[in-house]
Amino acid sequence: LCKLVAKLFGTEPRMLRVDSPVFILGDLHGNFPDICCFERIFWGLGIHLTPIRMLLLGDYVDRGSYGVELIAYLFAQKVRNPKKIFLVRGNHELREIQKNFTFQTECVRKFGEEQGLAIWQEINRAFDYMPLAAVVDDKIFCCHGGIPAPWLCPHVEFINKVPCPLANPDEESSLAWDLLWNDPVREGNLEESLLEELQENEGFAVNRRRGTAHVFDSGALNRFLAVNRMTYLIRAHEVQQAGVQIQMNGKMLTVFSSSYYNGGHN
Repeated sequence: LCKLVAKLFGTEPRMLRVDSPVFILGDLHGNFPDICCFERIFWGLGIHLTPIRMLLLGDYVDRGSYGVELIAYLFAQKVRNPKKIFLVRGNHELREIQKNFTFQTECVRKFGEEQGLAIWQEINRAFDYMPLAAVVDDKIFCCHGGIPAPWLCPHVEFINKVPCPLANPDEESSLAWDLLWNDPVREGNLEESLLEELQENEGFAVNRRRGTAHVFDSGALNRFLAVNRMTYLIRAHEVQQAGVQIQMNGKMLTVFSSSYYNGGHN
């Protein structure tokens, strides 16, 4: 299954083009019961009989108990319905992140040391081919983390130049790293040093909360949308109490699709 889906991912552009109608899901983090709930609501008769497409924005594994089951389900659906379901990579679809969280140990616990590590490696080889972003109806930009810095990505078509497969984006593609990790700046009382950094770097600053990549402000988002003739950004990457949050003057939507995440009450 992993080899089949990796081959399929390899035929897709690094930035997908998806037509509406489409349902978009954010982080699932091994929450298999939730994907079963979405199935009953959105495609109860099967994706192939449903007049919509599904776009998922990454972070399928880690923290939840059913990462293996969730990935097996999504990969199987992708193989059966390649033009109806689209999967974008998140920052937890990376080996080094999983080693520090739960997915690698989940595979070993469920399949034993030798077979578990082999399965974990095959799943991650498939992740290496996974697309990094999507555009819906040529107007809505979708990715896991956030918009990339303009000195890395002057135009969205640069995303299609990112290497495939991509095992180590931190070393191989700063553009991919931004797509996986970036966050919007947290609006409110911003420190003077952060404001200065944003002003000096076209609305981008070092993402100190995560210790990597960037944060971006509403001005950076507006410029990105204008340059690429788009209207909205839909991203994931941050837990939301109600599952979604409208931000940056209605230009950005953060979506998070794993309920009771990490013991919480969302």
